[in-house]
Amino acid sequence: MDNSNIKVYLGISFALIVLLILIIVIPFSNKKTSTQNSTTNSTGQQIFPTSVEVNPSINPGQNSIPADFTGVAEEELPPQVIDTSLQKKDLRQKTPLDLSTFKIDFDYGEDKFIVELRDPKDQAKTEFESWRTSSYPGLGSDQFLFK
Repeated sequence: MDNSNIKVYLGISFALIVLLILIIVIPFSNKKTSTQNSTTNSTGQQIFPTSVEVNPSINPGQNSIPADFTGVAEEELPPQVIDTSLQKKDLRQKTPLDLSTFKIDFDYGEDKFIVELRDPKDQAKTEFESWRTSSYPGLGSDQFLFK
């Protein structure tokens, strides 16, 4: 290999290394100068945001503003919706519920109850419907998926 080619390769490599070092060092050197530019008060002390007292003579409890309005419109739910949600919560907390003719589990992805009927299925379904109407009358049949 020629001696002149080696000098060219070394020169280019050296230039790339210097350029890489400059690219890495310059952003960090700018951050140091920006942190040194802090505000000073009349006495010449540096002021940091956590060290400034707004008004030390005022007791913080005296000037508190009550939060009467939070921006949300209060809407009263009908009692039927509240009753349905309470029944759904109660049954969801009892799952998995395993009875003699059917088993109930809750699918959070579908937000519905999964009912597995045992044989004979037609008798199990009638027993399930009578159990549902007597125990959880607020839950409609649309809340249950049958397998």
